[in-house]
Amino acid sequence: MEMRFEYTENVLVVHLQMFLDRSGAENFKYALSERMRAGEKIILDLEKLVNIDNYGLDALLAVAQKALENDSEIKLARVSADMQIVLDITKVYQVFEIYSTIEEAVKSCQEKV
Repeated sequence: MEMRFEYTENVLVVHLQMFLDRSGAENFKYALSERMRAGEKIILDLEKLVNIDNYGLDALLAVAQKALENDSEIKLARVSADMQIVLDITKVYQVFEIYSTIEEAVKSCQEKV
């Protein structure tokens, strides 16, 4: 699991690469939990995520729970068609707001400020 972090208009954008599976799920949870500040807006860019398994789904839900406890917010952007099917089947989509672009997700974060 590779991740790249950047800030866009005071919103943390996390670009996920390749796989969010058993081998990378714990690292993902740890890295994002350590980086998350109270009240922070976070967008997970899933454009280059090609595979996710149950460990990855659990990791997504775990960081969503941590965000709730931390008064933070996590949104998903650029979800591929294959990833959308997985999110639909598992109903994980119900936990996150999903946007077509990073720009739309950033704008939605700023509208609630």
